[in-house]
Amino acid sequence: MTTVKEKSESEGFEWSPEDEVQLFFAMDGLKPVGINRHFIIVCIMDRLSKALNREISSETIWSHLRTMYNLKALDDLEQLPFPNEESDFCLPETDFSSIMKRKSIEETSAEDTKKSDPTPKISKDKEQSDKEKDKLTDKEKDSKSAKNKPEIVDNTPKRPQKRTRGSMSLEPNVGSPASTPPNVQSTKRRRI
Repeated sequence: MTTVKEKSESEGFEWSPEDEVQLFFAMDGLKPVGINRHFIIVCIMDRLSKALNREISSETIWSHLRTMYNLKALDDLEQLPFPNEESDFCLPETDFSSIMKRKSIEETSAEDTKKSDPTPKISKDKEQSDKEKDKLTDKEKDSKSAKNKPEIVDNTPKRPQKRTRGSMSLEPNVGSPASTPPNVQSTKRRRI
């Protein structure tokens, strides 16, 4: 929705010579090219909106700048503020030589075991029977491990019991009919 509004606004906005002068004043010291071009255009948009006392969208500014300049060529000419050379990454030998040697030994031993253990071809019937045996052994392992597991004892401290209406202490079973004292007439009125 906003892009349609911005496009119609940029097409309908007529740039007067005064508006263009204000645009150039807003662009003073700011080039809308390079990797920060979108941030710079926001600054230009803010300056221009303040100078003209009305809101101007960034798309309106971009479209007008495209009519005046070849922004693609200017963007390609702009140098990056940091080096952009690609190179292979290598860990420093002085710091990581022992780890790199250990890793290479593990990799070669893993490759040797794969080469020395060729998998023989098995018929489909034998594969299915092996799968069924594996399932049974998995179930047996689960049941054995469940039997061998010790019970988990909860040693976390428990919260004290809350007093209930009518109980005078925090002891359990105090509120039972067998342990409650008989009702005594009191002079206080009870609200029901």
